[in-house]
Amino acid sequence: MRIILFLLFLLNLQIGSAQDHIKVGMYANSSSSSAALRVVSGVYTLLGDKLELQEFTPGQTATIQSKDGLIQLNIDGKVLGKYKTLVFQTNRWECELTVKPQNSKLPQRKIQDNLIVKSKGANLTFINELELEKYVSGVVEAEAGSKQTSEYYKVQAIISRTYALANMGRHKTQGFHLCDQVHCQVYHGKARFNDSIPLATYETKNNVLVDENIHLITAAFSSNCGGNTINAEDVWSKPLPYLKARPDSFCLVMSNSHWEKSISKKAWLDYLNKAYQYPSDDSLLNVQATAWFPETKQTFFSDSSLNISMNRIRTDWKLRSTFFIVLQEEDSVRFIGRGFGHGVGLCQEGAIRMAQMGINYREILHFYYHDVHLVDRKNIDFFQYEE
Repeated sequence: MRIILFLLFLLNLQIGSAQDHIKVGMYANSSSSSAALRVVSGVYTLLGDKLELQEFTPGQTATIQSKDGLIQLNIDGKVLGKYKTLVFQTNRWECELTVKPQNSKLPQRKIQDNLIVKSKGANLTFINELELEKYVSGVVEAEAGSKQTSEYYKVQAIISRTYALANMGRHKTQGFHLCDQVHCQVYHGKARFNDSIPLATYETKNNVLVDENIHLITAAFSSNCGGNTINAEDVWSKPLPYLKARPDSFCLVMSNSHWEKSISKKAWLDYLNKAYQYPSDDSLLNVQATAWFPETKQTFFSDSSLNISMNRIRTDWKLRSTFFIVLQEEDSVRFIGRGFGHGVGLCQEGAIRMAQMGINYREILHFYYHDVHLVDRKNIDFFQYEE
């Protein structure tokens, strides 16, 4: 049965339309002036500034380097020329490349479908153009790892697909739709380590989440909510009816449910005084700064009238979440917290636990996102017209 589903997955991807493609900026926020490329499988047509140069086949290696604002191309040690744009193009199914920037800090990626390389000053821009469902599979593996249940992979595939389609314009000015970093969604190239990932992607193909007006939702998620998700407006300025706080006991037995961090008492008080002019002459507030025990998640620290943002504290001190108590210990203060991430929307570890317990992906999605609908993305226009 698994073999049949996998073959169907391949077939469905093969017959996808051009509109099912996405352009992903690779190695975003990093720079490299050269790279090595190798064909893993399939045959590529190599285009330089839209002119067909030659075929690029398994066993061949290309090196590219930014020179004088252009890209110098070498195939098997032979210089072919300099170009503004290079495209490694294929219209076949099973075509894969490896890309390894010569910046040693950047890892090698195995990618599917097309690669576009552009010169940007002294550096190169890499854009992976591929079919949407292949991209979703890669995101699922990067965001969820290779050791989850098939049911959870269906959950992650749907929210990753929804997020991608709702944010296709984020990098329009840079010539691609989404980047490969947490700014968009983490993407490391082809999903390679668990066949359940492409299978789950196929079984949920085209499924997305929409709100009551049949608009794609903001499919927010974080690693662990610490036992309670929070409202969208508690982190961002705009409330969303489907991103509402709710208790979640499923994640409390998972690895990121609890954390601790200690810092010096002086550093903590100096921070509060400098950043917020914390009134240390107020004896009650002075005690509360080092002995704070909220029972639920808070938007502000200590007295809310002081506008000390819990999100800013989390960012400034690199804390795992905003759900914590503060405990004084001699010359230090200890933060004892729960959860990992902003806590809005789906809690990944809670959803993973639910899937392990046999709860199906539809129930999991509706547990975290309030009053949403699961629809085929290609029917959205029809539903909106009916409205």
